[in-house]
Amino acid sequence: MWLPDLTAASGPIYLAVADALEGDIRTGALKVGEKLPPQRELAYQLGVTLGTITRAYREAERRRLVRGEIGRGTYVAPEEMEVSPLIPREDRTSDLDLARNFAYPHLNPDLGKGLGRLARMPGIDRLNGFVPSEGLSSHRELGAQFFDFYRLDADPANVALTCGAQHGIQILLQALFKPGDAVAVDAFTYPSILNSAPHLGLRLVPVPALRNDAGDFLAMDPEALAGAARTQDVKGVFLMPNMQNPTTHTMSIEERQAIVAVARHHGLKIIEDDPYTPFVENCPFAFGMLAPELTASIASTSKLLSPGSRVGFVHVPRSYGVAVRNLIGESTWMASPITAELIAGWVRDGTFARTLAAKRQANLVRHAMACEILGREAFQGGSDKVFGWYRVPDRWAARDLEADLGKSGVAALSARYFQQGERSPAPYLRLTFGSIVGDIEFRRALTILRDTAANRGSSTGFRPIA
Repeated sequence: MWLPDLTAASGPIYLAVADALEGDIRTGALKVGEKLPPQRELAYQLGVTLGTITRAYREAERRRLVRGEIGRGTYVAPEEMEVSPLIPREDRTSDLDLARNFAYPHLNPDLGKGLGRLARMPGIDRLNGFVPSEGLSSHRELGAQFFDFYRLDADPANVALTCGAQHGIQILLQALFKPGDAVAVDAFTYPSILNSAPHLGLRLVPVPALRNDAGDFLAMDPEALAGAARTQDVKGVFLMPNMQNPTTHTMSIEERQAIVAVARHHGLKIIEDDPYTPFVENCPFAFGMLAPELTASIASTSKLLSPGSRVGFVHVPRSYGVAVRNLIGESTWMASPITAELIAGWVRDGTFARTLAAKRQANLVRHAMACEILGREAFQGGSDKVFGWYRVPDRWAARDLEADLGKSGVAALSARYFQQGERSPAPYLRLTFGSIVGDIEFRRALTILRDTAANRGSSTGFRPIA
């Protein structure tokens, strides 16, 4: 059993344990894949509280030294982390891609035509210099127009340009919180925040969702959020109210109001990130309308028009405006005014509206295919959702099913990519509808999924869904 040498330790015990763990990994005293002592046993051997060891293991995981899963334990992680399957690769390892959520990039506007129009624009040279970190006023007005699609009446004075939504998330986490703060997230949430927040010194607190009678995921449980605020000193909450990633749920107005009531009572700051909202039909008002004094909102053009442009927008309460501008300046100086003007031209000439209509229509077709091949009851989602949350027949086989699909050339993501820290195996895969170009290939990928799940379900004694 591994025991750290704490005889020369000073400062917090949990950091001393984490430092000792890191030292023993670096010297080879602990090998990759080696199992660490159970937290309760290590606490007993060292004569410290269980909470101290829990913090130590959490700190070690933040440093990417260990990884853990509920029911299996905590293990020394490989020195070099595997490349995330969410990151696109130039060699396009699989054309049957149900993993990456690119939302029909083959329907994006013609870049050549867009750049040609941009080149003919009078005064284009003004875009080839430094601009304010928050962006030009005309581009902040563009951002306010974009927020109309998110049911947010945005003030251009409170809008700033970012280099995409992920940059926006990092900027807002830094502007609204300080290192050591705890931020609530959904129990299944956007993978990027699971990696970025801990590296900013923030502690993420997973909060479970409500469920309906059919087992579908609903909004974050407001009572559980209130409990986290009381017992774990949560300072804020990160939400995806429309087409929650990965469960697909769109919050009702009542669900939003319940979260707002908790946030106001406990003084929680809210970050709402909704990259897919323009696909969603009849979504309620944004949190930025329901609780404008607490809420920072994010919009992005990547899933709608042009991921290569790296243009996103944040809308914040006025009190955070200076912090946001400074953080943008310190991280990238500014989002590109050239690509911002490219997007603005597509909005002005109607290209954006036509592109969005084409993508919505394509998604209707893909959703119908998924219902036909997998069965409508096999996944949570809808015709206005660009991915589905597929229920795996065997509770313990989601990761194995993901691996089996990979052997057949189909990429998919199991629930583990959307969970924080130590996690119980969850019987779900996220299936994206828009990354595969052709309908024939999309149908083939779903057919392979259906047949693979059925074979695995039969071999383990479980009956496949639908």
